[in-house]
Amino acid sequence: MTRWRWRGSVAMLAVAVGFVIYPLVEGQTDVINSDWPAFATGARLIVENPSHLYDLDVQRRTELQVTGGRTLVTLGIKGILPFLAPAWVALIAVPFDLLGTNLGGRLWILFELACLAFGLFLAVRPRPPTEWVPAFAGVPTALLLLNGQLDGLVALGVGAAIALRSKPYLAGLALGLTLVKPQLVLTIGLALLVTRMWRVIVGWAAAGLVLLLSTMALNPHWVVDWLKSAGSTVQPGSREVDIAHFGTLLPAGGQALAEVVLTLAAVVAVVGLAWRRRDDLRSAATVIVAGGVLAAPHALATDLVLVAVALAIWGKAQWYDWLLLSVGAAIAALALAPFPAVVGLIVIGWVCLRAGGILTWWRRAPAPLSAG
Repeated sequence: MTRWRWRGSVAMLAVAVGFVIYPLVEGQTDVINSDWPAFATGARLIVENPSHLYDLDVQRRTELQVTGGRTLVTLGIKGILPFLAPAWVALIAVPFDLLGTNLGGRLWILFELACLAFGLFLAVRPRPPTEWVPAFAGVPTALLLLNGQLDGLVALGVGAAIALRSKPYLAGLALGLTLVKPQLVLTIGLALLVTRMWRVIVGWAAAGLVLLLSTMALNPHWVVDWLKSAGSTVQPGSREVDIAHFGTLLPAGGQALAEVVLTLAAVVAVVGLAWRRRDDLRSAATVIVAGGVLAAPHALATDLVLVAVALAIWGKAQWYDWLLLSVGAAIAALALAPFPAVVGLIVIGWVCLRAGGILTWWRRAPAPLSAG
């Protein structure tokens, strides 16, 4: 290892340690201004008022209790960050909410970071564990940390499924963790169908059925209410990094259809590109996982951490790939719509085309000069 590479590894490790320390020392205001209050609201309602889990007016009153009456800096829908995740996410958040908004929020963030780290560790095996450090020490992880989002569980599901690929039923069960954000794994579903990996599908379906039945046993209306509310997450002014967001630029009458068409087209294109590399599991998986963010009907800058996971899976990323991802994630988090969608298209498209074997021209050896 060269001196510069060694120094770079130490610097990235220091950044990773800093990410872990930050939730322990951040101010209470930072905890409240993450997405944690939305998850805490869902956790509180599923225990105290389950019949109104997706009622935004009830959520508003409950979220003010969670935040101690403080108004969030970033307002979502109806002046709050609403809980719009599947009901089983609220169940996961219950033990954290019981510890209080401040302590529970910090532990929630640490839990997601731990899931991300373990998912990356599993995804790169049997390569050295240090190979997941660049994926953990980038801007996408910082965004996950600051927003207290769920992508760590998704990363753990993906990493565990790759580690368990020789045991397809267990791999499918592991993919059940990705259902905390099912919109990000549409490409995985289609890829499994195209490749006829029926045992993985059975395991994944079993995990999904357990989650579905566990929530329906408590309230059969939650699934319907969630599907209705999920459509409200895509707004013309939201910082989406998915290709479907371009559909919101059309007149109101054609937006929904355009979003569906763009999503389906992107899913098919991503799986088609991965099919080209079906002889190389890691390259194909990189395209599927990274492309899942671009093809999602709803994906924000925090979800770019899954692109980092994809690059770690690939194992061939260069310094400029990591730099592009971090710079792109920072722009997507700060720029106004539709620039985040443009950034998502560029960054994720670059990763998919690289792993898909399309963008390889600059690495080809120069042709030898003829003697004549």
